[in-house]
Amino acid sequence: MADACFNRRWAYAVVISLLVFAMLHSYIRIISTIVYTYLYWLHPSLEYVSESHGVEELPVPKLLHQTWVDKNVPERWKKAQESCIKAHPDYTYKLWTDEEGLELIRNEYPWFLDTYEKYPYNIQRVDAVRYFILHKYGGIYIDLDMGCNRELKFLRQANFTAPLTYPVGISNDVMAAVPGNRYLERAIHRLQYWNHWLFIKYIQVMFSTGPMFLTSQYATARHGVKKAVSVIPATLYGKYDFSGDPAFYHLHGSSWHANDAAFIFILDAYKYHLIVFACAFAILGLVLRYKMKKQTGTLPVSALDKMP
Repeated sequence: MADACFNRRWAYAVVISLLVFAMLHSYIRIISTIVYTYLYWLHPSLEYVSESHGVEELPVPKLLHQTWVDKNVPERWKKAQESCIKAHPDYTYKLWTDEEGLELIRNEYPWFLDTYEKYPYNIQRVDAVRYFILHKYGGIYIDLDMGCNRELKFLRQANFTAPLTYPVGISNDVMAAVPGNRYLERAIHRLQYWNHWLFIKYIQVMFSTGPMFLTSQYATARHGVKKAVSVIPATLYGKYDFSGDPAFYHLHGSSWHANDAAFIFILDAYKYHLIVFACAFAILGLVLRYKMKKQTGTLPVSALDKMP
């Protein structure tokens, strides 16, 4: 009787351990990726675009994309919008509304529709749809709270371009790409696997769809994919470094990510503490994985494990 009771308890313990591991498994992978991203960005390997490069063939099409809820752009952003349109008179301009973005996902990327509609924060849809727009059509995307000081021809040099941002990584407020870019192809197919509750809204948005998502996808990409990515130097971007002749001007504090920047600076100030904590968490996950393998001989395999 005692043996039977012990066996039942042992079986319950194994089942509970498997359930806990199944729930934590995705978080362990996410935290491990975040740690690797920060470590990689201590000495990143980057290709820079430049206005002085005389590139004859410009692969990125002459398309200029922006997004908003509807066609009624707020007055505070109209001058910035007009500055970019006037700087690119021979480009095709498209202001995407929320409804048009939804239609794009529904018609061209139906496999992502469920995730897109279930995002808890609208800013996640705003972030995600820009990746799909550029993947489908190519061209240049720019946030409405950014103005253009001149033509952004230099953004058409590389297969994908995004700005180098501070304190770490690349941003998504201005991007350029050729249709079907390999890096964007990789990124959009990983959006689903980063759609997890991450405790704080800012962290959840930044790492599930925002700039840190974009940064982690670059850090973890294979060399061949990295070669398809270039970055805008900080002096040309002009958001945190004012020593050069920036191609853009920024209406600071007008966008969600601008309001979020202070939080990212706090993360940067404590990045080594966070790395130590994340490493400890990852080691704990590996220990649990080893114990379950020892007990059961098998391990649960998530869909993320199947990703290349």
